Amino acid sequence: MNTPKNVIWITTDHMRVDNINANGNSLMHTPNMDFLVKNGVSFTNCFAQSTVCMPSRASFMTGLYPQQTGVTRNGIDLPADFKPTVATAFNAGNFLTAQIGKLHFQNHEDKDFDPRAKNNYGFDIFHLSEEPGSYEDAYINYLRTEFPEYVETFRVPRSTSPKRSGESKGVVLDAPWEASFSGFVSTIGERFLATRWGDSRSKFMHLGFYAPHPPLNPTKEMMAPYLDLDIPTGSMVDGEGDDKPDAIKNLFNQFKNKSKEEAENYIKHFYAMVSGVDLGIGKIIQKLKDIGQLEDTLIILGSDHGDSCTDHGLFLKHPSFYDEILNVPCVMFWPNGFKNKGHLENGLMENLDILPTILELSNIPIPDTMMGRSYANALTGQESFKMRDDVFAFIHPGISMVRTKDYKYIYYPDDIDVLYDYNDEKNEVVNQIDNADYADILKDMKNKCISRLAKSCQSPLKKTGLF
Repeated sequence: MNTPKNVIWITTDHMRVDNINANGNSLMHTPNMDFLVKNGVSFTNCFAQSTVCMPSRASFMTGLYPQQTGVTRNGIDLPADFKPTVATAFNAGNFLTAQIGKLHFQNHEDKDFDPRAKNNYGFDIFHLSEEPGSYEDAYINYLRTEFPEYVETFRVPRSTSPKRSGESKGVVLDAPWEASFSGFVSTIGERFLATRWGDSRSKFMHLGFYAPHPPLNPTKEMMAPYLDLDIPTGSMVDGEGDDKPDAIKNLFNQFKNKSKEEAENYIKHFYAMVSGVDLGIGKIIQKLKDIGQLEDTLIILGSDHGDSCTDHGLFLKHPSFYDEILNVPCVMFWPNGFKNKGHLENGLMENLDILPTILELSNIPIPDTMMGRSYANALTGQESFKMRDDVFAFIHPGISMVRTKDYKYIYYPDDIDVLYDYNDEKNEVVNQIDNADYADILKDMKNKCISRLAKSCQSPLKKTGLF
């Protein structure tokens, strides 16, 4: 198999599968993401393994489920010596590895106000910034040296500060895009490519964009494509919460007083943040062209989870397990390696399938501990795409979800369950749990969920001793 010269894994935060124009949302201004989709492969039914950042990231960057990494909710560090991770796997393949931007394997520095990163998880080069302007980190150092006049413009309170409330309202900053967090990530990424391209080793680079995660503070350049757009907002169907568990009813109550103006404002600023990432991707693509390595580079674009973005009348992410939260973009691009350019693959896939896939594409053995599947042979044209029959997600304290092409089942501990039928309606409004016509389907989906839960709780890591 041909081997890519570079592997660049681009991750975003809160980004949905439909936040890309080429994936079907004509309102999005994403020309560079569109370029990757049209010249690569877009997996349009890729699902995250958790509804929040840390468990999702620890999952897809190890190829393991949240219960297997031990990171089942935000606030739990991935152990410093945990293996395999994306960095240790690519190090084993003699790749030079670089981390730029958000990784979120460990708690933010709020715990002790120590700005130094505690662990580097095997990366050779480590430019960590977990929040866009909260800490004395790589991003603030970048602003101080490159754009000192804009340091305070991009400052935001720490995530646990009461001053952080209301950050989703949206504000447009009078500053150059290059000074934004997305500008920082892509600029440092460009410099890594420009200064290391002569190294004989292949290179792996993770570009961790924070957007479109709030605070929604795009620059004027990012906001420009959306200023005059009439963007439709989502809404909750009357009585939609009546047949739902308390966990979802509480969300409806939390956001029920949001106005249409607030919803429109949220979406426009959210879309603008995505376009800020798109600008950064364009810079990386251009740099690869400049050094003559675009054709030999494997680029992956993904996200840790999505955002309600006013659908069901909700905002942000939460344990609702709606598709808007779990269905994330997954785009793979490699001109010299793929035979399916422009293919939209709508079969079911899990986020933790990405790492085994890109390892095999890079001729690196997949550790036998990884639970994800590889689609390398399908991408290179050696076989057809054989996708999953179902996908699974989990979050502490035991909320579990299994989804097939036709149905979704969610288990809430000590509460009522949820069953959606996509043949009956696509928008996950009606809970069929008490509909006698679904008795057999409910039993089957419950059994699938139990089976997936049991398998995801089995640690594939090597044991010592008698047990």
